[in-house]
Amino acid sequence: MEEFPEAELINLLDEGLLVDFTGSLTPSLRRRMSGLICYCQDHSADAIGLACSVYAPVVDSARDLVDVPLVSSYGPVMAEAVAAGSRVAVIATNEATMSDSEYYLEKAARQSGKNIQVKKRLAADLIQVLREKGHQAFEHRLEQETLALSTETDVVLLTSSPSPPLWNTCARSLPCPCSRLPIAAHGH
Repeated sequence: MEEFPEAELINLLDEGLLVDFTGSLTPSLRRRMSGLICYCQDHSADAIGLACSVYAPVVDSARDLVDVPLVSSYGPVMAEAVAAGSRVAVIATNEATMSDSEYYLEKAARQSGKNIQVKKRLAADLIQVLREKGHQAFEHRLEQETLALSTETDVVLLTSSPSPPLWNTCARSLPCPCSRLPIAAHGH
């Protein structure tokens, strides 16, 4: 909303799409997400932004189904990470998001004509730490992950992160530049 403050934002969430996702994007899940995308256009959306990272691959196939701009959270964030340096670390809370992030980072690098090295780090407990132990524990846990990567990378990309205010606090205290994927309200 920072870049387009006059926009009216309407969130549409089908929690079943998260519950039913078990590690791979099945044809059934693709159809359901495509149906939500079409629903948005059918109900007068001027643009559609998909915030859930595991469904980012649907954007490419669903673009032909709608007449309005359709974007994924991956595009701008990946381009920003690639622009920040050639050594990019990805911290993810699940394998599927980590694999998707690597794919989209490499795609952004090809589009910008850069070669990158992706360092992947699975931190499956990050969201659980935030929920069970609070913001301070989350900041400490995230700092541990970034410290472990900071000498090997130019930028760290966190694929699952808290609300923007908490993220901004965390990012200021981290030892290297960090970026995050936008997330939907469900905290995925």
